[in-house]
Amino acid sequence: MADERRVSECLVRCAQGDQRALRELYVHTSGLLYGICLRLIRRSDLAEEVLQDAYLRIWNHAASFDPSRGSALSWMVSIVRNRAFDIMRTSAYQAEQVSEDVWQGQYASADPDPLQAAGLDSDARLLRECLDRLKEDQRRSILMAYYQGYTHSELAERLGRPLGTVKAWIRRGLEQLKRCLE
Repeated sequence: MADERRVSECLVRCAQGDQRALRELYVHTSGLLYGICLRLIRRSDLAEEVLQDAYLRIWNHAASFDPSRGSALSWMVSIVRNRAFDIMRTSAYQAEQVSEDVWQGQYASADPDPLQAAGLDSDARLLRECLDRLKEDQRRSILMAYYQGYTHSELAERLGRPLGTVKAWIRRGLEQLKRCLE
């Protein structure tokens, strides 16, 4: 994984207008963030657009990063995820996905395409290993929240569990992931 201390330092320098810090940040985090974009959106052109927009937002809002509220990488991932969800909520994207789903039908493969496979670098493997160490309920809740965009309330309803239980699964699971990834 990207060195959390280095990422945090780069964000501080970005907030001061240091363009080299943005380049360094990009080098250390773009693979992971692009993988998240691609996993969510499933289209490389839109994933690239989301990633570019996310880095602009990171640059413009670096001063709002507060290390007491979470890790720098988590802050950046949330920017990427939110931007990807914005794209996914557009009616044009949704109509295209319905059309593509119908076209692919039962012939769709669960295997990653070559571009996705190339994105599965050591960071992704480490994340997968850490996710595999979580309890099933924690892993499923985290994946549904982060990769499918469900809110805590939607997860509670979908899983038939109390809201507090779902929040606890996610909070404890994220704490375990953080320890594992460090």
